[in-house]
Parts: sequence; C-alpha cells; structure tokens
Amino acid sequence: MNNAVHYARALFALTGNSPAGETKEGETFVSNLFAVLKYRGHAKLSNRILSEYQKLALQKERAAMYAIVNPQQEQTRVLLELYQKLIATK
Repeated sequence: MNNAVHYARALFALTGNSPAGETKEGETFVSNLFAVLKYRGHAKLSNRILSEYQKLALQKERAAMYAIVNPQQEQTRVLLELYQKLIATK
C-alpha cells in the first residue's frame, strides 16, 4: 500500500461515521492531516487521499446497504434451508 491509502485509512478511522470536515472534530483532523502532509513533503498526495477516503466511505455505505435484511429475503433463506434439509434426507 502506498502513503495515500494509509493516510486515508487513518483519517477514516478517526472520523468514524461522520464524513471528514462535517463536524468541528473532523475539521480539526483534516487541518492536522494537511499540516502533517506539508511537514513531511507529502502535500501532493492530497487528491489521492481524498479519492481513497471516498472509496472507503462508499464501501462502508454499500456494506450497510447489503446488511439490511428484509422479510422476503429472510423467508427465502429459511425456505432454502428447509429445501436443502429435505434433499439431504433422501
């Protein structure tokens, strides 16, 4: 992994559920990150860090969407299990 991915993951872990910059704490994290990037000479990574952060946020959003189970999916799962047991007993 490259530095941009590491910075993005660290920022994502710090901000938790809220997008960076939406809260006062998130703004502090972002400003501190840019200060560190400038100090270490990694300021040119800011665009790649942003894109990696967006990928992580999208991944979390999609995971939450697929984790939602509706009644029809649950019924299908139960019926499939029963069908598999019925076939296995023959």
